[in-house]
Amino acid sequence: MKILSLITEYNPFHNGHIYHIEQAKALTSPDVTIAIMSGSFTQRGEIAITDKFKRTRAALEHVDLVAELPFLNAVSAADDFARGGVHIANLLHSTDLVFGSESGNIDTLFQAAEASQSLKVSDEFNSLLKKGYSYPRAMSELTKNTHYSSPNDTLGVSYINAIRDIDAPIRPGTIQRMGNNYSDSSLSSAAFSSATSLRTALFNGDTEEAKKFMPEGLVTAMMNDHLASNEDLFKTLKTIILSRSPGELKSIYMMTEGLEHRLQDKIRAAASYSEFLSSVKTKRYTWTRLSRLMISILLNITEDLMAEYTLPDHVRILGMTQNGRQYLKQLGNENIITNVNKKNRDLVSHEVTATEVYNTFTGGKSNDFNTPVIIVP
Repeated sequence: MKILSLITEYNPFHNGHIYHIEQAKALTSPDVTIAIMSGSFTQRGEIAITDKFKRTRAALEHVDLVAELPFLNAVSAADDFARGGVHIANLLHSTDLVFGSESGNIDTLFQAAEASQSLKVSDEFNSLLKKGYSYPRAMSELTKNTHYSSPNDTLGVSYINAIRDIDAPIRPGTIQRMGNNYSDSSLSSAAFSSATSLRTALFNGDTEEAKKFMPEGLVTAMMNDHLASNEDLFKTLKTIILSRSPGELKSIYMMTEGLEHRLQDKIRAAASYSEFLSSVKTKRYTWTRLSRLMISILLNITEDLMAEYTLPDHVRILGMTQNGRQYLKQLGNENIITNVNKKNRDLVSHEVTATEVYNTFTGGKSNDFNTPVIIVP
C-alpha cells in the first residue's frame, strides 16, 4: 500500500492546502492520506486561530486521517518540528511524505540537506550562531543557498534530514507553493492566499473576502466562535513574567543569555503583545523565536523537560474517514489513541493541557475528553 503523509498546521485550513493535498495525491497515488497536524499552538509560536477539532473536520473533507503532531514538537524550531512529524508518519507506516516548498525542486532540497549535515557541527556555523545569526541565516551564509531564506524550503530540508536521521522508509516529495508569500498579511490577487493573510482578513471581519480562499462552511463556523490571537495571551504572560523570579524564568526552554531580564524590563511598559515583542525583538531574537519562547513561558516548558523528552510510541488520532478507519484496523496498533480517557491521559498529557489552556483564552468548550474522535463518511 501507498500511505501518504502531510505535516501540517492548517491555521486556518484554506484552498492552498486543498491544492497541496490534491497535488500530493496526484504525485503519489496513495491508498490512504494522512494529515499530521499541530494542535492548539503552532510552530511560529502562535495560538491557533480556531480549535483543532474544527480544523480536523475541514481537513477530513480531503484526507483520510488527521493525527495530532506532538505538542512539544509542534511549538519547536524547524528540526524538532520536522522530527516529530516524520516520527508520527513512520509510526503510521507512511511510504511518502509530500510538503510544500517555495522552490518546488526536491533535488536541490536534497543537496541543501546534505550540505547542512556537516555544517551543523562545524565551528563556523556555531560561531555565526554566537554572533546572533538565526539557524536559517547561518546556513544561508555558509552554503550560499537561497533555500534557507524561504521558510517552507527550510522545513523541507529538515524533513529530509529527519527521514535520514531516523532511517525511515519514507520517500520525500515536494509541491511548489502557489499564491502570495507565507508572511504576507494582505490577501492575494492570485487563486491562493497565505494563512497569515487569511488570519488578518478574519480578524478584520473581511469574511466575504476570506471565503474566496477558504471553505465557506469553515469561515462560518469560525466566525461563530472567538478567533484566537497572541494578543489574548498578553495579560497572562505579563502576570507570569513579572511574578516569577529571574531564576525561575531562566529555567524556561530557549531562555538564553540573560533574556529573562530583558523580558521583565520591557513588559512593564508594554500595553499589548505586539508592543511587547517589538520592544524585545533584535536581529538575534526574531519575532518567531520570541513567540515560541512565550508559549514555553505560558505552558512552563523548561529546559529540563525538553532534555528528558523522547518521541512518543503512540499516535493521537483526531479524526478519520471510513477509509482511514479501515486502515487503522489493518494496522492493529495498540498505540493508536482515538479517544482520550483517564487511563491513557498521561500519554497525551501535553496535548491535553495545551487544549485546556487554549480554551481558557478562547472560551472554547471542546476538549480531548468531551470530543470523541471525529468520524466522517
